Amino acid sequence: MLATAALLASCSQDDALQNTVNNNEGLKPMTITASLPTDGMQTRAAGDAAAARCYVQILDGNGNSLEDGNSDVKKMTLSPDGTFTTMVYLKEGATYDFLFWADTEADGTAAPQDLKAVDYTNGQTIAWAGNDLDKQWSAEGIDVTLSHVVSRVTVMTKSDFTVSDAWPLTVTVPTVYNKYNVATGKVVEGTTVANGYTFEAANRTYNNGDEVGHFYVLGDGSTQILALHYDGPLDNPSIPITEVPVSANTHITLTGDIYHAGLVNGIIIATVSEDWTEEDKPF
Repeated sequence: MLATAALLASCSQDDALQNTVNNNEGLKPMTITASLPTDGMQTRAAGDAAAARCYVQILDGNGNSLEDGNSDVKKMTLSPDGTFTTMVYLKEGATYDFLFWADTEADGTAAPQDLKAVDYTNGQTIAWAGNDLDKQWSAEGIDVTLSHVVSRVTVMTKSDFTVSDAWPLTVTVPTVYNKYNVATGKVVEGTTVANGYTFEAANRTYNNGDEVGHFYVLGDGSTQILALHYDGPLDNPSIPITEVPVSANTHITLTGDIYHAGLVNGIIIATVSEDWTEEDKPF
């Protein structure tokens, strides 16, 4: 009787698995995982938040939507180890494109509808993306490490100064975008934001060595002329910071004597660090 019971249990498990496949029209289950980078600014810089949500979209091997709504953007589940996972059902032997998007937006914020044109709001939202193209079903699943799709711009001061309504400090990036295509790994052309993005420092006194603030913008990798303007008691003019590449996964640091910025002895230097690592490249 024990042998019979064991045989029945084994058959039940096989039947359940087969029913799972049959009930999904022959599709087979596969786990997919999205991981954030484990080095760089994500893990060490003050003010950088972790991803609050992550999405996946599955297309066919030609980048087209699948039938029956299987290309709808799907929210993934945050695991205790910090990765995002979900289960999908695929045809064995078919070829698929997997697109991933993660950001720091609040959970109640509208989910992206298409990862080939993700809406992005410049300012404080950190975003990551990644893709795995032309892949087939496998028992091991898919694990993709995402990377930052925005530039972080940090402003540091080498002089004491005060920001107030009467003496504001602004930093302007003239050309930024508001859509990103995860499939191509590029911004969506033709979606530039009019007048770019302008960061305004908070009202308070800043001392030598302080971070004045930071923000995130979506760029296309082109070099730009950023404008820093401290309209303080010296009536400083705006100072241009030239040849700064605003590209994905890049940290731009603006450092200098902000109190005298734009005057003869006021120099603001931009350094650029790719992959948000410790080593800066002088520009």
